[in-house]
Amino acid sequence: MRVVVSNGDFTAEVDVEVEVVAIIQSVSGASSSGGVDETSPDMLKNTPSNIRRLADEIEQYDGRQKYLAQTRSPSDGGDGRWYFCKVPLGINVLAASVPRTEIVGKGHYFRFGMRDSLAIEASFLQREEELLSSWWKEYAECSEGPRGQPSISSKASQQQKESPTEIAQSDRLYLIEEERVGVPVKGGLYEVDLIKRHCFPVYWNGENRRVLRGHWFALKGGLDWLPLREDVAEQLEFAYRCQVWHRRTFQPSGLFAARVDLQGSTPGLHALFTGEDDTWEAWLIADASSFGDVIGCDRNGIKLRRGYAPSQSPKPTQENVEYAKFRNWDVHEIYHQCLYFLGGLST
Repeated sequence: MRVVVSNGDFTAEVDVEVEVVAIIQSVSGASSSGGVDETSPDMLKNTPSNIRRLADEIEQYDGRQKYLAQTRSPSDGGDGRWYFCKVPLGINVLAASVPRTEIVGKGHYFRFGMRDSLAIEASFLQREEELLSSWWKEYAECSEGPRGQPSISSKASQQQKESPTEIAQSDRLYLIEEERVGVPVKGGLYEVDLIKRHCFPVYWNGENRRVLRGHWFALKGGLDWLPLREDVAEQLEFAYRCQVWHRRTFQPSGLFAARVDLQGSTPGLHALFTGEDDTWEAWLIADASSFGDVIGCDRNGIKLRRGYAPSQSPKPTQENVEYAKFRNWDVHEIYHQCLYFLGGLST
């Protein structure tokens, strides 16, 4: 989408997710000179050449190999995707505390473009051990403690209520995060902080949005593969690497399958693996009668797969429709911030 920005002395028609960055760098003298700049507007475009370059880069990392398909099952794949939340995180809210459901809800999270998703994945694989260590530490802080004992997240929530004002907290937050550097996305107007799993604007103060890595997916509604929360996906990945389907037994329902009990926010959550090495399949199920109300599952469970797969619907998915609405809002936000930035330069 293209818009016109002007501050009286400077007017230009720009692509809001790429060309705005070039304009800002040009008028502020922030552009780099000499050599190949990985953050230049051309390198941030969602073009076939940039996608191929990043895909080739990812294949060189040792960590990439373990995420590739290890079987020939139709349920197996190696493509991950990165997502960002439509709703900003609240002040002092840790990214690991959301979403509350095991399956990401439709319209709540949107996929990054292919180029951006590959760039985030490449950075993730470069520092995987460090990033996962930090992430699971944060996740532990959000987990509830034994009954009768206040959890760390509850204590943080209580402390937040006792804070003087949210405005003062927000100001301090922006001061602390002013110099942080992440993976450039959306044409360089935003960056992704992989330590905190935040997506944040670069050229203006704005809210953080939760970033989620999708590696295991659930077929919800029969058409759309939706990402599972990272803690559930990690447990499924461990079961997959152990080839748990080799330990199948007859379940109370009569199904010959391997049961994997999962720790999550839904009582009785578990996965059932059936089949052989090249035919295994998996379903997400819960014993609690309220399971269907929690994540929209029927008594037969929700089909799972490893690795991303596109929607099976020939029509635009709800995610596509919601993303179009969100992008329209995003364009207006960028437009007004550009006017503000250009106006500030002229003063």
